[in-house]
Amino acid sequence: MATTLITTFLLAHSVFSAPIFPRNATSFPPNVSDACNDLRNCRTMWGIVYSCLLTVFACIWTAVHPNVPKHYYGAWSFRSPRVGFTLLSLLSPEIILVFAWRDFLKSWEISKKCRNVEGWTFTHSYFVAMHGFFDPSAESALGYRDDLQRYPGIIEKSGNARKAAITKEEILDRSKGDPFAKSIIVLQLLWFIAQYVGRWASHLHRSQLETMTLAYAALSVVVYVLWWHKPVNIRFPIHVARESNPDPPTSGTNVDQPTPKTETDVDLISPVTRIGDVEFDLIFIVTGMIFGGIHCLAWSFRFPTHVEMLLWRVSAIIITVFPGFFMFSVRVGGSEWPPGLATAFIGFVYATARVILFVLTFTSLQSPLPDLYQTPSWSSFLPHFG
Repeated sequence: MATTLITTFLLAHSVFSAPIFPRNATSFPPNVSDACNDLRNCRTMWGIVYSCLLTVFACIWTAVHPNVPKHYYGAWSFRSPRVGFTLLSLLSPEIILVFAWRDFLKSWEISKKCRNVEGWTFTHSYFVAMHGFFDPSAESALGYRDDLQRYPGIIEKSGNARKAAITKEEILDRSKGDPFAKSIIVLQLLWFIAQYVGRWASHLHRSQLETMTLAYAALSVVVYVLWWHKPVNIRFPIHVARESNPDPPTSGTNVDQPTPKTETDVDLISPVTRIGDVEFDLIFIVTGMIFGGIHCLAWSFRFPTHVEMLLWRVSAIIITVFPGFFMFSVRVGGSEWPPGLATAFIGFVYATARVILFVLTFTSLQSPLPDLYQTPSWSSFLPHFG
């Protein structure tokens, strides 16, 4: 609901439309360069900042799809899972992408086990993976490894037939998001990526703030794709009871038993599951390199001082390579809490570098180059926010 309201508000008040002024106009807004002599192909400093902040907001708030919490918390409570995920996404979006990949693998495995259940969709699988079904007798939520057919509230039995007891529409009715709102946000992220690439192709300068936003947008598009079918911000699970006398499982009725494969069948889930079990570290490292590498695109950008330029370069290198050192230290030191000294130090250095980059993105706007205000002519015709 919140995402829909935000999207409606932005559509009503913030959809970009190119200003129309005569070519010989001489009155320019104070935050537009004098070199920009055609306002139809120009933007203001406020427009740059506004567009970037709006895109980052879409990346760190609307892209977050938390699981159903064990306890109820207010929407803006600091103990709310969504608030926690948002702060984590702001500091380390690489971790959010790893979580999205893990949820996708779990849901894929559930969908494979329930492929013979009538009416079962990927949304059902995500709802199970996000702890949407709760067993009061066991005082715990069901997981992707549980035998779902033993719960009539999830899968109804009729002889050898199996049918989903709850429809996809009933699950999505609990969700606070919808495909339309998600599509609008994804289009905004894709537009931002396209206009950044367009500025590079047109040899127009980009700001450090836009480069940081590009890094968020690139990862968030992948997160949105992985979480596309996952319900958003569901706060209460559905209580289901385990059947008292379950039917003895047979090869014909047990949805958890894989069907015999023919010579032409390909087991798609097995290699993906193996990747999820043993190579989450690699995904985290590669994602961190992509996120930090995008920051390195501003290596030769103009900075107000030489010190700020050095700080940006060092910080960009740190967030690019330190995820690998962090995961190595975690594996060597184990998962105990509090973490080892080396792990804590690496995490502190990484967080410090992220803060420095965030501050520099705004301080670097003090001395913009004239063509920073110019926009590619085609970008004015694409609908977007900001």
